[in-house]
Amino acid sequence: MNSKNKMSVQYLARLAMLLAIVIIFTVFNIANIPVGPIVATVYQVPVIIGACLLDVKAGAILGGAWGLLNFWLAITGQTTDVVALTAISESPFGYFCVSFLPRLAVGIVAGLLAKWLTKKSSSVSYIVTGALGSLTNTVGYLGLLYLLFKHVIASAYGMDVSAVFGLVLSVAGTNGLVEAVVSAILVLAICKAVNALDRKK
Repeated sequence: MNSKNKMSVQYLARLAMLLAIVIIFTVFNIANIPVGPIVATVYQVPVIIGACLLDVKAGAILGGAWGLLNFWLAITGQTTDVVALTAISESPFGYFCVSFLPRLAVGIVAGLLAKWLTKKSSSVSYIVTGALGSLTNTVGYLGLLYLLFKHVIASAYGMDVSAVFGLVLSVAGTNGLVEAVVSAILVLAICKAVNALDRKK
């Protein structure tokens, strides 16, 4: 097997492994890490790792799969998220945009960042990509949810619509920042470990 074929097999194997992790995390809802009083979600981590170690296309595939799975779980009622269930009952297409587009963007943004930062040290690249990739999901998801379904959020939390923007900012400023830090640490550690194994081979 020549080096080109080896690279192709390795690419596909890693993409398949990361896709399996995305599916397991999403379907079984097991990608939550308690950080003090905040629960940080790390569903975005395998997407960002794929974008860093493979390329933009892999990041888009992984992010797209994550978004589609989230939408499927919501539309089939297999989620405990009251906001998601109410939003999808009002506008399936609207919630598809909320669920799919930010997750797709995570893979694309992370892939482009990783490519752009290749001339920097790998550690800097992984930290920045991990953090900004995570923030892409936070800003994209909460932003679209607010724009399309702020009345649903208000109803779910028993508040006035005018107070929803403050709630969204609060979540973004707490959970979002914690998730960005956790994501940066995990992406750095895992990507460096994979690179070290590759060098040994």
